[in-house]
Amino acid sequence: MRIDRDHSTLVCDHCGNQQELPWIAEHVDLLGETTSPCPVCGTPLSDSRLEGFPVLCCSRCFGMLIGMNRFAALIDAVRVLEERSFRTLPPRRQNPNDRVVNCPKCRAAMLSHLYGGPGNIVIDSCEQCQVNWLDSGELRRTAIAPDGPRGAS
Repeated sequence: MRIDRDHSTLVCDHCGNQQELPWIAEHVDLLGETTSPCPVCGTPLSDSRLEGFPVLCCSRCFGMLIGMNRFAALIDAVRVLEERSFRTLPPRRQNPNDRVVNCPKCRAAMLSHLYGGPGNIVIDSCEQCQVNWLDSGELRRTAIAPDGPRGAS
């Protein structure tokens, strides 16, 4: 799949199938594949930049690996991209321990837990590598949630 920014779609060069571009894809710059696999779909993660912050992003499922030291600042940067209207957030799709994902860096099982800030999401963390994994849409969900206590988990 490749991003067609002119038409805001993902395009499969093999079959020609097109699908709507996830929100994050419009804002992330994919710079090049790494050897680290996506913990959800196995696609090689890409070195990427989102609002100037380095992240590893999956070009297939658009999950992201974010350094814990940049997590809160990145949420604040994404908030600036969004109109600050109040929105209703649907219930979260998963609970801690619904699945186990392995850290793309060290391959150890990541800790699945509720994020302590807004957005009502479950994130996966690797304390050893100091990274958080967010599934597609979870960063935006956190950024558009009504303000509440925040903490970089």
